[in-house]
Amino acid sequence: MRWHVSAAYEKGLRLIDLNYNFYEAKRYKLFILIPIALLLISLFFIPKIQYDSSLAGGITVQFSTTNAITTRGLTSSMSSVIKGATASVSRVGAVYTASVIIPENTSIVSANDKLLALYSAYGSYSSAEVELVSADTGLKSNPTNATLRASQASAQANVTASLLNMSSDLSSELVLLAPFINTTAISSYNKSDANGMLALGKDSYANASGSYKSKIISEMRSVAPFTSYSYQEVTPTLGAFFLSNMVQIIIAAFIMIAIAVFAVFRIPIPSLAVVFGAANDILVALGAMGAFGIPMGLASVGGLLMLIGYSIDTEMLSSIRILKRSEDTATHRAFATMKTGTTMTIAAIISFATLFTIAYVFYIPTYIEIAGVVLFGLIADIFTTWFGNTIMIVWYKSSREPK
Repeated sequence: MRWHVSAAYEKGLRLIDLNYNFYEAKRYKLFILIPIALLLISLFFIPKIQYDSSLAGGITVQFSTTNAITTRGLTSSMSSVIKGATASVSRVGAVYTASVIIPENTSIVSANDKLLALYSAYGSYSSAEVELVSADTGLKSNPTNATLRASQASAQANVTASLLNMSSDLSSELVLLAPFINTTAISSYNKSDANGMLALGKDSYANASGSYKSKIISEMRSVAPFTSYSYQEVTPTLGAFFLSNMVQIIIAAFIMIAIAVFAVFRIPIPSLAVVFGAANDILVALGAMGAFGIPMGLASVGGLLMLIGYSIDTEMLSSIRILKRSEDTATHRAFATMKTGTTMTIAAIISFATLFTIAYVFYIPTYIEIAGVVLFGLIADIFTTWFGNTIMIVWYKSSREPK
């Protein structure tokens, strides 16, 4: 029994020995379970990611005040006058800076959808008008042409249908905007005037949005007096558009990186190991955002793209030194490379941890998102690169080296 305890103790000391090359351990391949475990845990938390107003849609109001306020107190006060409002507060000296996020008003959102439908119907109307004018012009010189007459009839039917759709969309929009502006005076309009209906739809929505903004600011001032402020509004439709583009940008960047990696190695297994490492870092970073409540927004795109670059850098450093060099053995090269790569990653972690701390204390949402993504991704990169990618490369290289 004493021998087993002593052996386990010595084994533990070897694992924390900075000069102990664990790549030479008998079962070093089992270390790959560490990044795989991180990946599985992250997949559980990724669905819990919260989008900020730039992606989910909503209103963000930021203001400064000298009145003493707290995050919990301001959130409670704001939610009592504005349903669903949440607040964050930071302090610099005697000045308190607050950021209040308010869900979009459902009537305003629905009215925006009707306005977009109005634009679409106007586009159909314009196309039908062009077709009708073309048919009318042709019939002037060839009045008996059956094809032109059929085109004229079809275009006229499309013009009529488009005007009906515009009238229906405009009427629905005005009903939705009634709580914010007086729509009674503008409810009667010329249903055959496409340009007039489009202008009325745009002006009505702009006036209603301005009225709603004034109401929000007034209610907020009743809770925490302030003078200057910033007001940012993103509709859910625009937020969904931003999210779709963000995903496409990240996928495109990842595909280009993967192509470059395959072009460098031209060997499937090492190339897949590098790509696995970069993908794992991104997924773990996303999982950490879900687990720790770091919101995802447009700023996160920059953080994810930076993380891809950092990940590929360490993966390529490890893979190239192990595969391309010939001094010592693959395990020795791997361990020597790990010391260099870990030093680089730790330096980057310290930098982004400092940025994250400052951004969190002074509440700078953009830097919180960027630094949060990169910070957790770099921490994951240590485990992914040296216990995942490097293990696979050493395994591959060792199997091809002479015993």
